[in-house]
Amino acid sequence: MRIVSARNAVACSAVLAGCAAGAVCCGGPALADDLDVSPNVVRPGQTVTVSGGCQTTDRYVTLSGAVRGKGVVNDGWFSVSAKPIRTRDGRYTITAKCITSNYSQSGSFTIGQGKGRDGETRPHGGAMTGGGGTQGPDVPWTGLGLGMLAGAAGIGGAALMRARATRTHA
Repeated sequence: MRIVSARNAVACSAVLAGCAAGAVCCGGPALADDLDVSPNVVRPGQTVTVSGGCQTTDRYVTLSGAVRGKGVVNDGWFSVSAKPIRTRDGRYTITAKCITSNYSQSGSFTIGQGKGRDGETRPHGGAMTGGGGTQGPDVPWTGLGLGMLAGAAGIGGAALMRARATRTHA
């Protein structure tokens, strides 16, 4: 009887180790901006659209930081098109301030000078919107898959040992 308990303990340990490996490999910081900036990667001089939310009592919003602009708030939401005032490659921050409530929020975008196959300068890379289901190219899905595989193997091993133990005592 003790041998079966030891085997079950080993099987449970394998399951827990597999789950822990999946959690460790897939964990990562979640980074998010308050504003939605589209497109997220632009060329110098290209227009960006900044969208976000304010209080329902607000009527206007002002943009500052890497872009300058003003817009109207409708039912607590705004969408303003503006040109970046920066021209050098890099990541820049935008701040939107709602007029009346003084609620402010921030977002960011990147100015890039990527060259395409045809030599044309254009934005490149994954969209870095900071959330909403967008994932970068460095998401460790392999770790999650291996962790799930190890967990499934541990569960299968435990079930097999339990079935053998039941057969030997019956």
